[in-house]
Amino acid sequence: MSSPPTPTRKKSAITLVLFVLLFVISSVLLAYLLRETDWSLIKRINPYDLLLIFALTVLGTIIYVTLIVILVRGSGYSTSFKTAYLVLTASLTANYVTPVKVGIPLRIYLYNQIMNIPVNVGTALVAVEALAGILIPALIACIGILFIFPSLGVLAPIALAITLLAFLIIFLRMPTERVITIVENLPFSRLNIRILQFAGRVQFAIKFIPISTIIIVIILDIVMLIIQAARLHLVLNIFIVSPSVFLLLFALTISVTIGNLSMIPMGLGVRDASFSFLLTQLGVPTEIALSASIIQRLFSPGWPLFLGVISTYILGVGKFIESKSGESTLGTQPIDNS
Repeated sequence: MSSPPTPTRKKSAITLVLFVLLFVISSVLLAYLLRETDWSLIKRINPYDLLLIFALTVLGTIIYVTLIVILVRGSGYSTSFKTAYLVLTASLTANYVTPVKVGIPLRIYLYNQIMNIPVNVGTALVAVEALAGILIPALIACIGILFIFPSLGVLAPIALAITLLAFLIIFLRMPTERVITIVENLPFSRLNIRILQFAGRVQFAIKFIPISTIIIVIILDIVMLIIQAARLHLVLNIFIVSPSVFLLLFALTISVTIGNLSMIPMGLGVRDASFSFLLTQLGVPTEIALSASIIQRLFSPGWPLFLGVISTYILGVGKFIESKSGESTLGTQPIDNS
C-alpha cells in the first residue's frame, strides 16, 4: 500500500496545477491576439514615427535608471549612472531569459558586489521599487475606471483605492516578527513566512530612506507611465486619431494591474487581452487595438531584453545566472517600468 501524500507534496501539486492552468489561459489569450492581429497595419509605420517612438523609449529608460540612482543614494550609498544602468538592465534580462525569476537575487547580488550595498539593504531597495511599481499603477487605475467605465459609478474605484491604501498601511505597520511566530504552524507556512520577511525588508528600507527620496521615486514612476502612454499615443496616431494620452494612461495602468493580479509572469496574454479590450472601449477599432497591444509588448520585454544582453556581457554575470537558474526564488513579477 502506498503511503499517503505528505503536506509538502500536496502543496507542490496544487502549485503546479495552478501554474499550468494560468499558463494555458495566458497562452490561449496570446494566441488569439496573434491570430487576430492585422500585421499590414504595423507595416504603415514610417522611419520618422519610429524615431519619435524610439526617443520616448530611450527617455523612459533614462528616467528608470535615474530612479535607481536616486533610490540607492537616498539609502546612503553611492553609485554612478552608468553602473546603475548596467545593474538594472542586466537584472531585467535575467528575468526574461531564465526559467525562474533570478533577476531579483541578481540585482541584490550586483548591488552588493558592485555598489557595496549590504544584502539586507539591497533586498529592501528592490522591495520598495517593486511595491511602488505595483501600487502606483493600481491607484491610477482606480481613477481610470471612472473615466473608461462611468456606468460603474464612483463606489467601485473608491472601494478599490481604500482597499489598496489599507493594504499599504497594514503592510508597512505590521509587526512581522510577531506575526511570523503565529503563522509558523498554519497551512502554507513557508510561503507566508517568506511574504512576511519580504514585508519586513520593506519596512526596514522605508525607515532609512528619506521621505523626499520616496516622493521622487513615486513621481518618476508616474512619469514613466505617462511616457509609455505618450508612446502608445504616437503608435495609434499612425493608424487613427488616437484617444488622449491620459485616457491611454488609464487603459495602460488598468491592464498592468490586471496583469499583476493574474500572477502570470509579465501578465503575458492577460495583460495584452485586457489592454486590447480597454482600447476598444475608448473607440479604437478591434484590429488596431490588437496591433497596438502587440507593438506595446515589443517594447516590454523587447527593449530591456536587448539592452540587458549587452549589460550582462559587460558585467560578466552569466555564471551567476546559470548557477541560480535552478534555484527557487521569491515568486515576484519582474520589475519592469521601461
